Amino acid sequence: MKKGPDVQRIKQEKRDRRPEPAPAGMTRRRFLTFLGAGSAALTAGSAGVLTSCGAEGGQEGGARNDSGAQAQGQAASGDASFFTPIEASDADELILPEGFRYDVVRKWGDDVAPGAPYGYNNDFVAYLPIDALEGGDNSEEGILYVGHEYPDAKWVSDYQDPESQTTKTPAQIAREKAVVGGSVFLVRKEGNSWAFVEDERYNRRIDATTPMDVTGPAAGAEEVGGATEFIGTLANCGGGVTPWNTILTCEENFQDYYGERSEGSQDEAGESEDDQPEGLEIAETYRWLDDPASAQPPEHYGWVVEVDPFDKESKPRKHTWLGRLRHENAAIRVSEGGRVVVYTGHDEEDQCIYKFISSGTYSPDDREANMDLLSDGMLYVADFANGRWVALDFENNPLFRDNGFAGQADVLVRAPEAAALAEEEDGDPIGTPMDRCEDIEVAPDGTVYASLTNNTDHGNFYGQILRIAESGGDAEAEEFTFEVFATGGPQSGFASPDNLAFDLRDNLWVVTDISSSSLNDGIYRTFKNNGAFVMPGGAGGANRDVLQFASGPVQAELTGPYFTPDGRTLFLAVQHPGEETENVDEPTSVWPDGDIPAPRSSPSPASSKRGRPSPTPQARPRSPRAGALKRSGVPSDNDVNAYQTETCGDKLAQLLAPQGAKRGAVRGARGGGRGRGRRPARLLRARRGGPPAGARGGLPARQEGLRGPQGRALLQPRR
Repeated sequence: MKKGPDVQRIKQEKRDRRPEPAPAGMTRRRFLTFLGAGSAALTAGSAGVLTSCGAEGGQEGGARNDSGAQAQGQAASGDASFFTPIEASDADELILPEGFRYDVVRKWGDDVAPGAPYGYNNDFVAYLPIDALEGGDNSEEGILYVGHEYPDAKWVSDYQDPESQTTKTPAQIAREKAVVGGSVFLVRKEGNSWAFVEDERYNRRIDATTPMDVTGPAAGAEEVGGATEFIGTLANCGGGVTPWNTILTCEENFQDYYGERSEGSQDEAGESEDDQPEGLEIAETYRWLDDPASAQPPEHYGWVVEVDPFDKESKPRKHTWLGRLRHENAAIRVSEGGRVVVYTGHDEEDQCIYKFISSGTYSPDDREANMDLLSDGMLYVADFANGRWVALDFENNPLFRDNGFAGQADVLVRAPEAAALAEEEDGDPIGTPMDRCEDIEVAPDGTVYASLTNNTDHGNFYGQILRIAESGGDAEAEEFTFEVFATGGPQSGFASPDNLAFDLRDNLWVVTDISSSSLNDGIYRTFKNNGAFVMPGGAGGANRDVLQFASGPVQAELTGPYFTPDGRTLFLAVQHPGEETENVDEPTSVWPDGDIPAPRSSPSPASSKRGRPSPTPQARPRSPRAGALKRSGVPSDNDVNAYQTETCGDKLAQLLAPQGAKRGAVRGARGGGRGRGRRPARLLRARRGGPPAGARGGLPARQEGLRGPQGRALLQPRR
């Protein structure tokens, strides 16, 4: 099997099952009524000025004129009559409905602050109005937070060994550490386009070397080596925004960087049955352990991190009460009693959905006090078999003590193992194994929507969206009901749902994450490239129509949809176009610039604001030779784009912000989704149950080899 981190390796696994694809005619598309003749404009490219709702300025999104039919009618709440749906496409282009255009706000290699370039593989996106702390809702100037999930070594650090058998240098590792984490920067609408703003008050980068405070039971605990400060954040996937206007960024596939400690059966590399684990198969990681002087304990990652985008000098905090797992998202709701509830999913096959309930209550007028709300509370796991939330409470539930957990910190550090325990012998686990939860969002009416991307082990190839209703509508409730709200497949026109978002009309927006290795092939052939879809009236469930709004470039996925308060601008990230690239001189995608990916060393304001016509897919070179279209500057590979939706008459226009990791990014997808979830060949797989004899807190009693800060032993590379 090909070596490499989970996200890179897993997406390479092809499906054994290859049924014949359903004919395109089976796709269900009921096109709703539209508002009239004028079309909305979607601007693009950190460039271009739209003087009207026409096609001036920005980039056209490769709009198709044959994608749908318009009809006269009156727009109403819960319909998507502001655009003409497009058809699926396999073009190497960002395709939008007729009349819509996009702006590229930032791309990999562009500066965020002096000496701090924009990171790689952007994922989660959030917009905070510049006047949010004063209660404002400015929809034309605000702070963007963008998460950066993982590096692609061949582009980021010029590491060209696809089998990961050769050692990385400290300099290469440092370059990779600099491109994960998050970017914080000011954006402003200028005319009808959006642009990055140089601003020393807010703009900054957070990466794998940024010091972080730690809150909750694991702070200073033996399970994390006694540390009260962790170094850096990484694997930053989804996230959320708190009511007090801070960002929650989620660390997902943390095991790809410094490994993972545990024991288990000897059915995967790096596992053993006794208390002395086998050596780590370092080729299955990003090889950051090749630099032991900068290596960190794996228990310092896998958390939800809170960042204050309005205070550049503030120190991010990792909240251990929210558990340590492969967090994909953080959806926040305030309960009827004023407590803050955070829903989060573990993006891995047969893992669980959780919620945290704060001990304290939210105060709209006391931001400083609110900053501590995630520092104390209780973590619960969802038991779908019985419609209940089970508290992972060490003090009041003997289940954890009886199974070898040392205390509350241990339960949280090993949350997936705690959730896998059964209250009765041969009974079901307290946490129900799910089909890879990729996102959770709370609808305007308080119901909870969870996207399950797929689980091929269960025969779930297309994924589905669940709708969860808390008992009595109270987020603090310990009981709930649920239903399958929508299913992917040829009948609905989408597969492998990922991030979700609601607009002001209660429409549910869904972006998809079919694995790059599976796109346009086998049972996924009819879906073509990944895209963005709208379910009109999704919150109310009046109908289950699925309308396609956008189609991404080759081997890309659209991520992080986020609206401005007025609902007229939608920010999106375009991640990893050309992800399957093997030769950097022959990228499989050349979007958005039409040439070999290479970041600009210092783009001038003029170049970053100049409108560029969007070439047709047929005109774009697909595999330019080395140097054929080379730009000056260091190699670069990520874009942040913004698709703007303007109201033209009664039309709604969206701003989508693509931020693609450069071509060849390693972000994988399992079959129908990113590689984060399919049973990864982990370094040391977490053992479901108590620690072995002689071990405390789930850590092996004896470990030798690489050591990190505080002299803590890391895992030893296999020789």
